[in-house]
Amino acid sequence: MTVLAGLGEIEPAASGEFIALLSPRRFEKDEWLLRGGERTRLCYFIARGLVRELYVDAAGAEHTRSFLPEGFFTGSLVDLLSGAPAITWIQALEPTETLAFPYADYNEPCNRYPSLDRVGRRFAEALYVRKVMREYQLLALSAQERYQAWMEGSSTIDARVRRRDVASYLGVTAEHLSRLRARRKGGALRARVTRKK
Repeated sequence: MTVLAGLGEIEPAASGEFIALLSPRRFEKDEWLLRGGERTRLCYFIARGLVRELYVDAAGAEHTRSFLPEGFFTGSLVDLLSGAPAITWIQALEPTETLAFPYADYNEPCNRYPSLDRVGRRFAEALYVRKVMREYQLLALSAQERYQAWMEGSSTIDARVRRRDVASYLGVTAEHLSRLRARRKGGALRARVTRKK
């Protein structure tokens, strides 16, 4: 099944029960899948499009947590588990088609089908790895190194993301991002000139 591809084999009966939970949901550009303060119950598989997960501080400043293109799941696990009003915001950055499912309803077939439970665990493990790498970059790398990591790991979606959102993700101002981009372009140009000599 495409939705769970890459996370492991599951038996047809389990696949059928999971598919029965899915319902198509479409979001326009800049529409919110989730707003902070709401109570969330849904997870989304992104079939087409791009979303941004973020936090908004008391002053209204946005702090981007991640960008997720097609083929990924979104839905704030911490908010789904806590049952408290969401601290996470999720925004469609372009027209986005998803398959939504209630997180609580996913647990029931997991109890009956170990393979479906394993798929959920693998997803949670992959999410944890991304979270730790994100924390490492924010806490241990310079802004230049974070930008380099962004370009190396997200080059396929860079053109689809607004510069202000990339700056928010990197933890820098838009002006600082402009300087980082200029410095990187200058370095690439110098490298090309050096190779030609």
